[in-house]
Amino acid sequence: MVVIKKRYHLDVTDILIWTGIFIITVWALGKATGLINSPVWVDMIPVFGVVVTIAGISLKIGAILQKLNQVIIDVGDIRMEIKDIDKRVISIETKAD
Repeated sequence: MVVIKKRYHLDVTDILIWTGIFIITVWALGKATGLINSPVWVDMIPVFGVVVTIAGISLKIGAILQKLNQVIIDVGDIRMEIKDIDKRVISIETKAD
């Protein structure tokens, strides 16, 4: 059995997701320890973190759906090729008889 290992690489969506999670975590820790006082823009940091995380997740889902669409197209092509091969095999079998 052949095992193919795919190397994982970070792309923009992964960076957005992890950046958003990092922003929210740092803000929560800073707020809990009292390092962050409460001006309005500081209270908005979790909102920015959530927006970045959601943007990253949305882009990642879009990329996955594009790959899935390509797989569906490829499977349709394979089905057509199998039908063509099947016709050829039937014609060979009828000539052999």
